[in-house]
Amino acid sequence: MKNYHPANLSPAQIERLQQLEHEFAELTGEPLILIAYASRNGKTASSSSVQSTSTLE
Repeated sequence: MKNYHPANLSPAQIERLQQLEHEFAELTGEPLILIAYASRNGKTASSSSVQSTSTLE
């Protein structure tokens, strides 16, 4: 992921991301973590380039 770096999110955006994690975890029945990256060149990532990573505790 050379063209991306961790997104600079506000506390409200982080809270929303955590809400989405919870919602998706309920849908899938597995705990998961959503990770936000921003493009280094300022372009918006397409939905096809978004990846999810699930972790089991």
